[in-house]
Amino acid sequence: MPQRHPMRRHLTVLATFAATALLAAACGGDDGAESSNGGGDGGEDVVAAFDCPVGAHTEADGTTEITVWHAYNTSTQATLEAIAEEYNESQDDVRVRVEAQGTYEELLTKYETAIGDPDTLPDVVFAEDTNLQFLIDSGTVIPAAACIEADEDAAEFYDDVVPSVTNAYTVDDALWPAAFGVSMPIMYVNLDHLRAAGLDPEDPPGNFEELREAAEAIRDAGLPGMEQPVVMTLNGWFLENWLTGAGQLIVDNANGREGLATTSEFDNDATEQVFEWIASMSEDGLLKTFPATGGFDHYFSLARQHGSILIDGSRAITPIVSVIDSTRSQAAGVDVSELDDTDLQGLDVTVAPIAGLEEPGKGAVAGSAGYVVAGSDDASIAAAWDFFRWFNTIDNQVRWTLEGSYLPVTESAQEHPELTEAFESDRAGQWLAVAYEQLRTLDADFPGPVMGPYKEFRSGVQAAMERVAEAGADPRSAIEEFDEQFQAALDAYRREVGG
Repeated sequence: MPQRHPMRRHLTVLATFAATALLAAACGGDDGAESSNGGGDGGEDVVAAFDCPVGAHTEADGTTEITVWHAYNTSTQATLEAIAEEYNESQDDVRVRVEAQGTYEELLTKYETAIGDPDTLPDVVFAEDTNLQFLIDSGTVIPAAACIEADEDAAEFYDDVVPSVTNAYTVDDALWPAAFGVSMPIMYVNLDHLRAAGLDPEDPPGNFEELREAAEAIRDAGLPGMEQPVVMTLNGWFLENWLTGAGQLIVDNANGREGLATTSEFDNDATEQVFEWIASMSEDGLLKTFPATGGFDHYFSLARQHGSILIDGSRAITPIVSVIDSTRSQAAGVDVSELDDTDLQGLDVTVAPIAGLEEPGKGAVAGSAGYVVAGSDDASIAAAWDFFRWFNTIDNQVRWTLEGSYLPVTESAQEHPELTEAFESDRAGQWLAVAYEQLRTLDADFPGPVMGPYKEFRSGVQAAMERVAEAGADPRSAIEEFDEQFQAALDAYRREVGG
């Protein structure tokens, strides 16, 4: 069997590209600082650096076995496993084994370790959106653009993908992931609480000022059991979304889109506005915050009506519906036994676009994406691509939405009769429709940031928000302290990529 894809070859290609660009930057200043995502002839150079041997699995002796790593849970994990099982039953050339790796952080740690021994890497990885730059610079994944060029029949799907999704995962003019799990931050709103506070349930708050006014009205209404009207986890994702929605860069080089991100742009007026809002809302008893460590306590706060407006992601739609409708709890993997004394059926909850700094529904694409790992043989790479071809069929995309709670990424999937009916008549479907409309109307020309030390950014900004919300730290001091730490992480990453 031909072995044209040894891992070391790909590592060398990307490392040489990055080192050359960084050397040029050192000679010519920061304006020339480019990694694997900047300069040159763009996508053509990236595609030329990789072979994607589509169809090679059909020529291999015996069955090609591939492994899929992911960090999904509850209904999303079950949906991926079901899609893989049906793929295995549909043909005899490939057998897919799906392996959960815990949280996204645990998956990334295991992947980083496996890079030292490439034979232990998976053939497919569904990684968090924050891992894009790292995966590119690691040289361990093949850009989907290379496989699309080798497989013209696959282009139809990618041509139909919502532009904001394509642009979010395009670096150096090349699309990198082969599949997508897109979610949007949204608000879950108790309509009864809005009515009791004299607010219009048809006009939910759309910006920070309106959100504060609504919270104050709900607090002043004296609702039984009310604690803090607004509930959210202190997830850095929300801050990134607010900054992107306001058109604010987080790093230099066009948010890392026109060269390696080397300078923090985090300390800005928009960031200060978000931190000041979190601090004042918490101090005034209007905001209940939870650590960004998982769990269902923030959902239960909404279910018990201790809070009225929950800021969370659209992938939470399935578990939240299961909290309200206990008949779905087993399928969604949510234990609602501790809510036995709560009238869940009496909740009148809906979703609305997330309130922004100035206007609702603005932000960036987030979630996860699936990559073809640059394995050591043609058959494994081809098998991984073939699995993605199956995963991206319209029927499976509809299933990925209705069962996995991720948003459709193509117009064709959104127009599928089953999805159209669900968007119109089913509660979870109606909520997903709101999130999808938010996705569809994002500014595709201003995607979120791409940066190497995203793990350090996300964990650091979450710690900074926790200090402000829970320990009463001064917002300006918290921003300045984190900005210094983040700049150090960017410097360290640049040195590492540059060799």
